[in-house]
Amino acid sequence: MTRTITTPRRPRRTAGLVAAVAAAGLLLSACSGSDDDAAADGASPGAESFDAVSVQLSWLKNQQFAGEYVAVEDDLYTDAGFPEVTLTAGGSSATSAEAAVATGQAFVGLSSPLITAPAIQGGAELKIIGATYQRNPFALVSADSAPITGPDDLPGTTIAVSDSNTLVWNAFLAANDLDDSDVTTVPLSDTSMLTTGQVDGFIGYTTTGAAALENAGFAATEFLLADEGLPMVGEVLVTSQEAIDDKPEQVKAFLLATVRGWQGALADPARAVDLTVNTYGKEQQYDADAVTLSFDRQATLIETDETAANGILTVSDELQQGTIESLAFAGVDIDAADLFDLSLLDEVYAENPDLLP
Repeated sequence: MTRTITTPRRPRRTAGLVAAVAAAGLLLSACSGSDDDAAADGASPGAESFDAVSVQLSWLKNQQFAGEYVAVEDDLYTDAGFPEVTLTAGGSSATSAEAAVATGQAFVGLSSPLITAPAIQGGAELKIIGATYQRNPFALVSADSAPITGPDDLPGTTIAVSDSNTLVWNAFLAANDLDDSDVTTVPLSDTSMLTTGQVDGFIGYTTTGAAALENAGFAATEFLLADEGLPMVGEVLVTSQEAIDDKPEQVKAFLLATVRGWQGALADPARAVDLTVNTYGKEQQYDADAVTLSFDRQATLIETDETAANGILTVSDELQQGTIESLAFAGVDIDAADLFDLSLLDEVYAENPDLLP
């Protein structure tokens, strides 16, 4: 049974706000119910019961959401009290996570701080409650025969950048005291622009960057923008301030199941890949070897020294500040307290010490 629960808008939300949030979601393309009257369908004995909810994903169903797949398949959400958790695919023409959460179409959305922060500034009452990626996935990819190893190598080069990544590219240039006259920026069509020598490098995701080109027979290298001036988290979990205030146990239950789902996915990469290729992303006809490479690379963004100490999805004070400073380079000025609320995730770990080794 699949249900969509839509929460009525709060009076102070306006049509203009919804439009602003939806527009913010296009910058990077890359339903909650009552706690008291929730259905008990499928909930484990003794678990608190909630209504079915929807999760708005940031992109098409690929390996980025393997933890959520495992949480669904292993009934972790059911055990946490949710009779149904529907994962709604994103994409260039899909509703943004911010718009879906702000309008009650989704209980949680997956997004980027570069989208969430402007939405909040536009009036959306949202908060980041966790981050799948401790390091954002943006990378500058170049040929191994003419490597670009860092910002110092960029002057005089030609770099291909897609429209959706223009904001992060400009932020990276600003963070490293570079401007448009130092680097020639051209639109990115596909990675053949690098392999055929049309450009010196391109901005992409590390999950489909140099490793993918190497697998295809082209020797490539890359560096993460997170290591060169943009220490910003990625693939963040966003929910409404209303949910945090009025449904904290429901938010905590969702976070707990999602953490356990990611623990399961990271412990069994082969299963995570199988669920991506043969179940959730079956329509996309993914290549299993390519997804395996992407998942392995993705794991390095999720599992870090900080998550080993603090847990998956957590965001340290230092990383929060790094994200705020990275956003400032993109022209987005916001305080950490207005963007993040990790208090419920902190409670999840305090109440479930078995989540940490």
